[in-house]
Amino acid sequence: MILTPQSQLLERNINIFEQGEWLFINPSDAYFLDALKHKNVTVMHQYFDIFSECVRVISSSSFDSRDITKDGFEVVQKVGAHTHHFTPFMRNEHTHTDVLIFLPKAKSHFQMLLRMAAGMVGQNGRIHVVGENKGGIKSAAKLMQPYGVTHKVDSARHCSLITTIVEQPHLAFEPEAWLETDTYEIGSTSWPVCSLPGVFSHGELDKGTKLLLEKHTSGMSGNVLDFACGAGVIASYLMLTYPHLKMQLSDISALAIYASAMTLAANGQSATLHAANGLYGIEGKVQHIVTNPPFHTGLKTDYTITKRFIEDARKMLSQSGTLQMVANRFLPYPGLLAEHFPRVLTTAQTTQFSLYQAA
Repeated sequence: MILTPQSQLLERNINIFEQGEWLFINPSDAYFLDALKHKNVTVMHQYFDIFSECVRVISSSSFDSRDITKDGFEVVQKVGAHTHHFTPFMRNEHTHTDVLIFLPKAKSHFQMLLRMAAGMVGQNGRIHVVGENKGGIKSAAKLMQPYGVTHKVDSARHCSLITTIVEQPHLAFEPEAWLETDTYEIGSTSWPVCSLPGVFSHGELDKGTKLLLEKHTSGMSGNVLDFACGAGVIASYLMLTYPHLKMQLSDISALAIYASAMTLAANGQSATLHAANGLYGIEGKVQHIVTNPPFHTGLKTDYTITKRFIEDARKMLSQSGTLQMVANRFLPYPGLLAEHFPRVLTTAQTTQFSLYQAA
């Protein structure tokens, strides 16, 4: 049971949680909350790995994309005095006195969470942020200033905890104000893609994904999985190109699941969406897996996600199935793929990316 540096800093300040109605957004591990077992708290998770670790009974969650409306979705699980929500956003108004945000990587994502928190605590409520110094906690204070005067509570373990008392009243969070729709083009195909801050490659067509869509091996049929789907760029394009495909999309992020559902709806499409940590908990075989997978955990390059994914992908593919994967050229994927697949080809390359096919 290893607490992240952020949680260790919070543990030093455990007394501040005794007073008030608290909501935590995106805790960085599942164990800090154990110190607050006696207290009623609400926890909002936008990432499925920590959510499933906290609740320990849900290995994955699946949705029909048509069931996810603009209002979002949520999976709720109570553990003792704690209520955990896996959801892209919460639209509560004046429900808590205090909201603690674990600082995300993207500034725009943080701004969106601040706005959400302001609606939840209202005037005179408090918003707290904890984050690593190298993760941008210093610039976080600047972004909090529009809500009220900011002060540092404590710093340790290369992290800081800062607090703002909200000066103005704020209405409930409106997802529509943050949802962006862009038109992407590949060859003669142009199509709308919906995205939110915090989703991979928000508001732009990622160069690796573009290479995959331009150079993928054509002639796909049957069941296809878009792994680490982000805003649903790959899946929506493939369904426009091969309308008979039965698509599934998976991601660890509730924001990505929501954005993908919006993208599919904007294109008149539907598919099965899986919230999962890697491929864990996703049942059934597929003919093809297509992916631009992540190689970061927080701020660090992390191959364990991809290693585990490649191993699980081999098991999930039908006998003659293929894995098509785009990645930065500097990553050691040909070797990792060759450990599990007898045939690995590099089918396209740019100065930055390689496209691999494994079968």
